[in-house]
Amino acid sequence: MVAGHLQEKKGNYYIVLNYKVEKGKRKTKWIATGLPIKGNKKRAEGMLQDARKNFEIPSESVEEEVAPPVVEEAATDEQRPAGILFADFMLEWLEVMKYQVEVTTHAAYSFNMKGKIVRNLISHFKS
Repeated sequence: MVAGHLQEKKGNYYIVLNYKVEKGKRKTKWIATGLPIKGNKKRAEGMLQDARKNFEIPSESVEEEVAPPVVEEAATDEQRPAGILFADFMLEWLEVMKYQVEVTTHAAYSFNMKGKIVRNLISHFKS
């Protein structure tokens, strides 16, 4: 069984599966559940368990040929956020990276970001 978790994005649940291919390289597979976040957590968790059980790790050559490009919808001016603080962005990035790197690597990222970057940004804006 592969590792996986649920991710909330654009008001919907997504299944994120993490696995290693033949040469030990880490890969991530995103699967849209089509379920809105509100009121569907249990159902999404069930879909996650099914996806983890039934997922077959593709060979490297097949994966490169089959993987379609990810296309994001362009946001209109009304949907676009006013802006996100760099520190908030980095905290979100850290959460995403948690499942894509080794535990020790994530700990180092966390230490550096929370202990140095965020603290320096806060002290910079307070002065």
